[in-house]
Amino acid sequence: MISLFPKFARRSTPGLSLRRRGGFTLLEVFMSLAVIGTMSGGCYIGFNAINTYAVSSRLYTEALTAAQNQTDLILSKEPFDLMGAYITGSFSPAGNKVPIELMTIAELDALAASGVNFPVDAPTARPAKTDPYYPYYPYYRKKAGDPVQKEAFIYTDPTSGRVVVRGILKSSIADTGATMTFVTTNPTSLNTRRATVTVEYTFRSRPYTVAMDTLRTANQ
Repeated sequence: MISLFPKFARRSTPGLSLRRRGGFTLLEVFMSLAVIGTMSGGCYIGFNAINTYAVSSRLYTEALTAAQNQTDLILSKEPFDLMGAYITGSFSPAGNKVPIELMTIAELDALAASGVNFPVDAPTARPAKTDPYYPYYPYYRKKAGDPVQKEAFIYTDPTSGRVVVRGILKSSIADTGATMTFVTTNPTSLNTRRATVTVEYTFRSRPYTVAMDTLRTANQ
């Protein structure tokens, strides 16, 4: 019987069969690697940014806490008796009537002149009890005319153990000169001092500063 649709023999071309059985082309491999590399780089940048934000937030919280603690210390440290400290007409640090947290620059200079030798860098160990500097540890001064400062916090890398950030707390005290005038008397000093507490630190070559202000009136 003669068929109207003759059967054609299927012949496979060697080159076509090889292309069907082969893998990806070199261009496809390069494109895949480029996509994977781009996604990996994006993930790395994203995770690094998240980690940086977390560390910077933690450092800011520590700096804010250190400044708040120093402010609370200024508001609560006793005694603060300016009349007793200036009973001779000039400031006398021997009576310990003014805590170091509330001393002005002039009073700090007078304290240093009385024999208290402040270190110029943060002390690494507590001095002996016989040392005149012992009651004022861990404060230090770079030079005369500077306010006292101390280390606020130290951030250490948990993996390498290397100190990454050091927070420095500075406390500046100034007399406001506030007075009150009564009807029949001369103006009376209110013995009010303004304290400015700053915590400075550097993270990833960028300086940061946290500052707080408060007022404190003498006990007498």
